[in-house]
Amino acid sequence: MPLKYIYFDLDNTLLDHNQAESKSHEAIHSIFPILQNVTMEDWLKTYQVVNHNLWVKYQDGEISRIELHYSRFHDTLKELGLDTKDSEEIGTTYMNKYRNFWDWVDQAEETLKLTSKRFKVGIITNGFKETQHLKFDNLSLNRFTNQMVISEELGVLKPHPKVFDHATELAGVEREQILYVGDSHSSDVIGGKNAGWKTAWFTGVVGEEETEVEPDFKFSKFPELQRYLKLI
Repeated sequence: MPLKYIYFDLDNTLLDHNQAESKSHEAIHSIFPILQNVTMEDWLKTYQVVNHNLWVKYQDGEISRIELHYSRFHDTLKELGLDTKDSEEIGTTYMNKYRNFWDWVDQAEETLKLTSKRFKVGIITNGFKETQHLKFDNLSLNRFTNQMVISEELGVLKPHPKVFDHATELAGVEREQILYVGDSHSSDVIGGKNAGWKTAWFTGVVGEEETEVEPDFKFSKFPELQRYLKLI
């Protein structure tokens, strides 16, 4: 059956989260003297490990979003042997800086524009709802779609079937007529394939290990997706 609906992931697919994250950490590293007791490289590397492990726990329902927000900077400071008393202020400053560095992944905007002229499109994201709505507005995604599924609003995270079942219902087409474009093999490719969708795995920002579940298409630059969808 021909494709009729294209869903895109948001972070590290359309929006370059990694770049925004790195620039935000550079900013707080220069603002807070305590962070200058460690190198920027060690700070960022430790944070990313701590944050990833906390997100896994959040995804598995072991911790709340409040615990995730609090712990990611507190635990990073603790792991590096630094005083944790300013962890909340550091976290708040980080989020304020993070919003200043949101930008498109290279050629993602043009691809979304071209896609929206031929297919119905939507967004599916695992991020926190307040932040993701701000990103939606910041990138003016309403130029292309008004459909954004935020997993937090459903009480589960990708790759939970509830997210994809809800998105299928909103799309109003057969499952095999939906393509999901995302950077996470574990959340996007596996979640999409389990839902009976076609999947396109974007590897241009994040490198993630592949499993036995293969995407229908794999690409590292958006013009490749444009050709796959016959947009150019």
